[in-house]
Amino acid sequence: MVDQVVGGINKAIKENARASADWKHQAKADKAYAMYEVINEQLFQDNLPEVVIGFDDRLKKSGEYYFEGDTISLKHHFDIRTDLTDIELFIAILHNAVHANQDVYKPKGKWYHGKDFTESMQEYGITVNDLGNTISLEPDTLEPTLGRLGQSHLVADLLDFEANEASVSTTPDTGEKPTPNAIASTIVIGPTKPKNTSKMKKWSCSCTNIRVATNLTAYCTTCNQDFEEAI
Repeated sequence: MVDQVVGGINKAIKENARASADWKHQAKADKAYAMYEVINEQLFQDNLPEVVIGFDDRLKKSGEYYFEGDTISLKHHFDIRTDLTDIELFIAILHNAVHANQDVYKPKGKWYHGKDFTESMQEYGITVNDLGNTISLEPDTLEPTLGRLGQSHLVADLLDFEANEASVSTTPDTGEKPTPNAIASTIVIGPTKPKNTSKMKKWSCSCTNIRVATNLTAYCTTCNQDFEEAI
């Protein structure tokens, strides 16, 4: 009975959001809900709950799922930012669809970004770290997933995608490759992409691209390679 009530409330909020032509987030909401519905149908056999999708540009990451209900007791609610590109929006919706599946079908100890989550995302061609941040995309796996979801137009965006939320370990600029025992600090690259007109330099390892304003000596703990300035 409770689940039916929750589903009814969430469905009413969704329908209102998609129909509110004068609401500033209406177009983004319509796209996000449509994407969630096709992900639910094609990847989860329509077993996911009705969700509430909100928009919060204060988020540091692309989205946030509220396990056990939000501040006004709504369940199966997640927020995303409004500045996401179409491929980033897809990743954020899929990310939170996996959380919705956890919320309903997994015990509390399996929630968030543990092994179960990372393996689920990897199955669809998205590699994440233990914070849930996307660090790389696997086109050979992700392209068929996009095709199955009717999102093949996003394939062209895969090559331009930059994993801006990846964690990178850095050390002072000594000219030497850092060792695990020499890591001085950890920086988290924020989700906002610098404009090409900025003075920031692009640096790359084999799995991640980042931009910083100064010379960088950094070692990626994911692929175990140094970052080198991109030409």
